[in-house]
Amino acid sequence: MMKLLYNCRDDMRKLIVSLMIIGLVFSGQVIQIKQAEGGLNDLLMLSGLPPSRISIFRQIIGSNDEGSHYKENSTHQEWWYYIAFFNHEDSELKNWSMMVSFNQMGVLDVLFCTVFDDNNNSYGGLEAELKGVMKADGPNVNVEFNGSTVVGSYPNYEINAKRKKANGEIVFVNVTYKANAKPMWLFANSGLNRSNSNIGHYCIIESEVSGTVSINGTSYYVQGVGYHEHSWINDGGKDKRTRSLFSKTIFNKELNSIPDWQFDLNAWDWGAMFFDNGWNIFSAKICQQSLISKILPGSLWVTNDKGKHVTECRYFQFKYVETQNTSIPNLTIPSKIQVKGVFFSAFLRHPFRGLVRLNLEIELTNLREFSWCGDDLSIGVWEIPCKVHGNIRWFGHYEELNGVAMLELTRAVKHDEK
Repeated sequence: MMKLLYNCRDDMRKLIVSLMIIGLVFSGQVIQIKQAEGGLNDLLMLSGLPPSRISIFRQIIGSNDEGSHYKENSTHQEWWYYIAFFNHEDSELKNWSMMVSFNQMGVLDVLFCTVFDDNNNSYGGLEAELKGVMKADGPNVNVEFNGSTVVGSYPNYEINAKRKKANGEIVFVNVTYKANAKPMWLFANSGLNRSNSNIGHYCIIESEVSGTVSINGTSYYVQGVGYHEHSWINDGGKDKRTRSLFSKTIFNKELNSIPDWQFDLNAWDWGAMFFDNGWNIFSAKICQQSLISKILPGSLWVTNDKGKHVTECRYFQFKYVETQNTSIPNLTIPSKIQVKGVFFSAFLRHPFRGLVRLNLEIELTNLREFSWCGDDLSIGVWEIPCKVHGNIRWFGHYEELNGVAMLELTRAVKHDEK
């Protein structure tokens, strides 16, 4: 009897010790998760998409970040870029999209003002002037080009852009943006809220967009979702060499010296995606189609709560499944792209939620090309509304993704030396 009682007490001690160990492990996990996630609300969402650790500093912009970073003693490139998909039920141009971008590009000042319908047509286009016509200052966004303007500060912006073509076609875009998502710096906060910053790039992945679009005198109410980015780069000085870019046009007279390295970097693919389930994805690949792109990190962001939490991947596949020719000789661009990402950093932070895997296919639907060709260099920009479908999965979860995207491809192609 005593032996039986002893055995029972021994078993009980083992059980208590085991429960204490389990309790300690569990409480340790709770503490770790609470520190990582920042509160009880996130503990209740353990089954949700595992977020990456994003520095608060990467999601802050100041008034000087939003304004101009122009320097007279440098080869300056800067743009304020806005896109939108008019997917709201009340939109009179349902399933149409738009792109407006104010660009200071070293040699030229350029306004892109284009509206895309849902039947492979587009309206508006590009207007270019010699450098100095576009006026931009700060703090905050305040840009003007031949009567077209964009003004505002986070989270609100107002665009009034127009494009009148030689054939008489007139397009007006008058819309407001109200950002839902936090700003997100591409790699790090390199602006530091300084107007003399040499380089910077931040995005606002999701905004509410509403206003009017007028085509040839007929005005339409539009409403939907949008994306905004602001990017700039200054090389800090002038290259001693000159190029014969645009040598057969008036631009040759005003050609600035542009260093080779800026042209080498002018090859990228950007994509802002909006899905039917309210998710957003952003992807960016620099130096695409070059060997260096395989070792350089990119940016792949996934959010299911309008950017409050972001799952990020630096190295991912951006594969051209099908390609098509362009107006630039020997240059092709994709017509179908596969994006695959495995989010290892999120897994290391949240191992019990499983490994997040993304698989998307982007299909170009309404391509618009803007290109300039010179004797030794050609530059092309392609803006393309796309259809996107695929899926994302992690432990015990599978989410279908169907939606739309605006893809931008940029290429600077050097010609053979003569």
